Amino acid sequence: MIIVCFDSTPIMLQSLEENAKAAFPHADIQAFLTDESALNYAKTKGCDILLCEINPPRLEGIFLAEEIKKINSKVNIVFVTVCSENEYAKEIMRLKPSGYLTKEATNNQILYELQNLRYPIPSMAL
Repeated sequence: MIIVCFDSTPIMLQSLEENAKAAFPHADIQAFLTDESALNYAKTKGCDILLCEINPPRLEGIFLAEEIKKINSKVNIVFVTVCSENEYAKEIMRLKPSGYLTKEATNNQILYELQNLRYPIPSMAL
């Protein structure tokens, strides 16, 4: 299972990556500070789960999710944000995400979202 983490803020990315690793220690978890590097990785290695921010002003996470869905239509997307829930709700729902987390998400919250994916991953040991 490949989990791609994206956040443009280093400290938040580190926290997201650490919590994902605590929730799924046997997963291939890759963390990226730019949408371009995350997309390049997904193009070459694949992506089963995308944990990504959607912070303004550029909304790189939404762009990244759209592009990765072109590569893998059954990618599980979990948005991680500090935005108010209504701010980008339409844009988020259009992508049919598997989940939604705040940036303060704990490994238990990440685990919960990953146990309830839109497209279950057979090789995932829960």
